[in-house]
Amino acid sequence: MSHQNELGLLPLRTLYDRCHRESERFFAQQDNDPRFCYELFRRAFVHGNQLAWDCLYQQYHKLVLSWVTRHTLYPGLGEEADYFMNRAFEKMWQGIPAENFEKFPDLKSLLRYLQMCTHAVMVDFARWKEQAHLWDRARQLEPDDELYDPFATIMDPDMRPERTVARQEMQQILWQRLNDLCNNENERLAIHGYFVLDLKPRQIYELYSGHFADVHDVSRTKDNFLARLRRNDEFKEFLEDA
Repeated sequence: MSHQNELGLLPLRTLYDRCHRESERFFAQQDNDPRFCYELFRRAFVHGNQLAWDCLYQQYHKLVLSWVTRHTLYPGLGEEADYFMNRAFEKMWQGIPAENFEKFPDLKSLLRYLQMCTHAVMVDFARWKEQAHLWDRARQLEPDDELYDPFATIMDPDMRPERTVARQEMQQILWQRLNDLCNNENERLAIHGYFVLDLKPRQIYELYSGHFADVHDVSRTKDNFLARLRRNDEFKEFLEDA
């Protein structure tokens, strides 16, 4: 019987205890076996074992909290660290379908993904706060103020659409309209990752690898959406009326 099959037969409590012990050895820079913790992840994501997921939460919530509190954005977000820690676990849970778990070959890749989820939820929250602030500010401006129309140049053919849209991403109403124009979940994830989270295609793929075939698939999805956007007369009218 292979070692992996032997791990699969271990009681959950035994598996959690070994995971905890090996993690302590890792942080003490001692020799350790990461396969016990990896098996907990496998049971949680492949088998949908809620108890295994609870064990993972217990094992790694302090680590995620440390990522949150050390993040450069954290002091200005105005939320408790627990809020972002829980959102990070939620994003990870939603981002790895059972059939794609094999894309994460070891514990290191899973923890790297969890760290990216932590970064993503914090950046997303920071941008949401600034969107709300700028939108409140925009509503106070007079119509002749040059900042009043935040979308005036978005369809300028001499400007790169990505830069133009990115420049205006802080406007909440624009993002909502772009979100409404997405044809599917993959487009929404690509556009949200690119324009709201300010991630590169490779980072988007690593964050949502369960939805895209590869990095090129992320770029194609984004480019196809922007090409369709430029041809959308209703969107042009929306910008003119904004």
